[in-house]
Amino acid sequence: MSYSGLNDEIETINGHNKLNFNLEPNQSIILEPSTLIHMDGKLTLEPTMFYKSGFFSGIKRSITGQSFIDSQVTNKTDNNLKISLCPPLLGTINKIEILPNQIWRFTPSSFIACTSNILVSGNINIFSNFKSVLAGQNIVYTEVSTQDGKSGIVWISAHGALEKHEIQMGKNSETLLINDGVFLGMLSEDKDKKINYWEQFVNVGSANGFFKGLLTGTALMMRIEDKNNLHNDSKCIVYTQSLNIRNLHNYVQSIAISSTSQNNSNIGLSLFRGGDNISKLYKYENKLNNLNKNT
Repeated sequence: MSYSGLNDEIETINGHNKLNFNLEPNQSIILEPSTLIHMDGKLTLEPTMFYKSGFFSGIKRSITGQSFIDSQVTNKTDNNLKISLCPPLLGTINKIEILPNQIWRFTPSSFIACTSNILVSGNINIFSNFKSVLAGQNIVYTEVSTQDGKSGIVWISAHGALEKHEIQMGKNSETLLINDGVFLGMLSEDKDKKINYWEQFVNVGSANGFFKGLLTGTALMMRIEDKNNLHNDSKCIVYTQSLNIRNLHNYVQSIAISSTSQNNSNIGLSLFRGGDNISKLYKYENKLNNLNKNT
């Protein structure tokens, strides 16, 4: 299948990204349902999980923050039809080519859409991913790979700005240190080159020593490098995002705690003042007591 018929475009309006497709006849994409803005009513939207990705992929996908069921949009007409998608959070959209026998992993809720030959699953190996937790990253990830031995495309959203890093491996290995919460994704495995980038090159480290890091808040960071000079002709591709999504989570949590405290204070104040509801409760209780005495 040719993917030139997708006619995809990342459009920026008032500083915000959205992803547009002008699908040609017989073309289709798989999307995260929550990212849909609008689509032409003649497009066909149907679930694909049961006969494409499988039940267990759906479970792993849902654990990592994606939908349990894939949604596939197909143009079954003779005309080009439009559909528009948005990022899950305020940020940047990026288009990434997935080559055959490659496995990529991305942070939860970053997936927007992909070509119909991409398998969207999840990596929930908490033992393998524990090192990323120590570095302030996630313990589960959305995982994508191709199904038909051909290249595919995935569209990913970053929280804030997005940056691509190509880290040289081997004798002249470079080192990339990533602060907590800003890792977006990477090429985790290339089966053709027999390289597992995640297992071999991702570790936990600090910039200038652990004790200095304690004073600067950088004692435990994600450290990507080829310590053993294993692959001279290879580069590790990594994406980072400029905003730490945990800051957003903490902000929302602080609002929720503040709101709960305020509600509890209002309830206490109502009890102290003897509000209307409390008075009605007393009257109802007195009626019950009188009824019990009469019986």
